[in-house]
Formats: sequence, C-alpha cells, structure tokens
Amino acid sequence: MENNLTFEAAIFKLEDLVKELESGTLALEESVNKYNEGIRLAKYCHDLLKNAETVIVKMIKNDEIVDFPNPKE
Repeated sequence: MENNLTFEAAIFKLEDLVKELESGTLALEESVNKYNEGIRLAKYCHDLLKNAETVIVKMIKNDEIVDFPNPKE
C-alpha cells in the first residue's frame, strides 16, 4: 500500500489518521487498526527520509549525482 505513495502523500495520510484517532469517535478495534496503519506509514516516511539522507551524503562526499533509491528495493 505505502510503496506507491510519495513522501508528501504519506505524511498527509498520516496526519489524517492522527486527526481521526484524536477525535475519539472511533471504536476500539478501528482505533487499533488505524494506529497500526499509522505506524506503517511513519516507518515508510522514515525510510524515505533515511534514503534521501544517504543520497545527499553520497552526493556531497563524491561530488556527483546519485539516483534516488526506492526504500523497498
């Protein structure tokens, strides 16, 4: 699911999940499911940021252009 999202789309979706959870209107089971989805999205965003950091460090270190890797490859 997350693999097709851009970083910005994943963050937007994560923000929506947080709003839903904070509303207090969800049933317990739905809250747990949304929480788990949020954890997956947060990890996905973290992986994208970590990959971006790696690319930037390589570019600075080698003074060259490096392709941005997909975090799931």
